[in-house]
Amino acid sequence: MICLQTSWPLPLLPRLYKKTMGNQIISNSSAETHSQSARLLEKTFFFQDIAVHCCTNHNQMLAVLEEMLGAFPEPAQRRGEVQYNIYCYEEAAQFPLRLPPVRERTDTIRLLTNTVLKYYRSPDSALEYHSYSALASVNAATLTVIQRDAPIITTQLEMPERYSPSFLRRYVFLLALGHVMARFGFEPFHAAAISAPWDDRQGALLVGASGSGKTTLSIGCAIAGCGFLGDDLVMLRAQSPDGHIMACAMTREVAVRSHSLPLWDTLAFLTRYPADRRDKRYCSIDAIRAGSTRLQTPIRLLLFPTLTGDTQSRVIPMTKAQALQALIEQVISKRYQHHHTPETLFAFLSQLGQQATSYQIVISRGASDGPTIVQSLFTGETYE
Repeated sequence: MICLQTSWPLPLLPRLYKKTMGNQIISNSSAETHSQSARLLEKTFFFQDIAVHCCTNHNQMLAVLEEMLGAFPEPAQRRGEVQYNIYCYEEAAQFPLRLPPVRERTDTIRLLTNTVLKYYRSPDSALEYHSYSALASVNAATLTVIQRDAPIITTQLEMPERYSPSFLRRYVFLLALGHVMARFGFEPFHAAAISAPWDDRQGALLVGASGSGKTTLSIGCAIAGCGFLGDDLVMLRAQSPDGHIMACAMTREVAVRSHSLPLWDTLAFLTRYPADRRDKRYCSIDAIRAGSTRLQTPIRLLLFPTLTGDTQSRVIPMTKAQALQALIEQVISKRYQHHHTPETLFAFLSQLGQQATSYQIVISRGASDGPTIVQSLFTGETYE
């Protein structure tokens, strides 16, 4: 990332800037406020070959973004630019940008944290809104406004010390960035992704519902020497010269549940980390194995892990049709906010299913043999 001194044209910023300058801004300590006028902090990060120009009135937000995007170097050539404004206020009533009186609700979902997220758009579809209801001990009120054609994102946060950095990264910032990145050929996808220990051009996408074991399996593979791109959310992009769909990392953060800690001694240090209400402990993948982060990889394997009470793990080959059906079911179950038509989304998933060899991996609950199985699939071992 680079420090930014810019006169980027922002249709939304003048109003926000004027409002922000007139309010007290919460510091890192909830008991202290700055009585002087707020200063806007600016920095440019990169996501793959897209520049993300960030502007905020709270220095902690830059630290959260650094953890998300700091691994990406400045590309030799930029394919696009995004403006991301993040403004913090003492109360939601101070938000300059509000939901319009006339709007269309496009979806309502309950996040894994139990926070209710409502999606809206303006009557002319020029603006999209992500409205988060406040939930005690998890998050305060949040409203994100997205101008996709600009593209400009503005997130307004109430009392930033009420949020965990993990909530902001996973459920606010990544969701917003995922929406605007569609214009650059990226598709957010709920899956884990790894690459072979000996070849970053051999990637695997681990697809499954929450609790299927994909996070534990991807972390175990990273410990065993695989490259790591994400444990729950990655971007897919059809960009390679041969037309293959690539998996692209979005964040280095991983979330590990307590039942996974005994599987590998490397995870013992996480017993000292606090667990959230879903029994998840958060850290960077590089804290588990330094140097394991990878930024992108072509998808050569599609793996669908599930957990079983059987004593022995096993591998079940899948046909192209079975893999496509499983991908479609995953998209439906996650209720993605896609900007594809049904026809183009089907074509995208079909291409993904065609380019990769697919397997269901049935892992014995409490077993640590998953990474060995995955490495055997990377080497080309067949299972009939």
